[in-house]
Amino acid sequence: MTKKTKGSDSERKVLEHAHRGIQLLTEYKPKLMGKVQAFMAEAMQPGVLDKKEKERIALGMALTQQCHYCIALHVRACKHAGVTLEEIMEVCTIGIMMGGGPVLTHMAEVERALNEFYLDENGDPV
Repeated sequence: MTKKTKGSDSERKVLEHAHRGIQLLTEYKPKLMGKVQAFMAEAMQPGVLDKKEKERIALGMALTQQCHYCIALHVRACKHAGVTLEEIMEVCTIGIMMGGGPVLTHMAEVERALNEFYLDENGDPV
């Protein structure tokens, strides 16, 4: 990971795209989406598991579900929760163990998200 990914495949753009889809459904089904979003926010609140642990689990599950939107979202959330690059790589190995080759191919999504949220333009950690 020596250079940031630029252009249309920017992970920030991926997240903007996902957000637009959520906004569309919220416009048409505000009550339902309010409940969905409240559930998701509550599920991620610290409890027996702290925020960092929950984000590591969510990233592993995003990988096994092969959802590039979720991978980007949870790599970014991992950064905010204080998850290290080393921890992310360990989460990825467990995801690959559970999901095999298809999950391994989604490491490209992880790399793009790491380039976007964990590294500067020179490839140095931020």
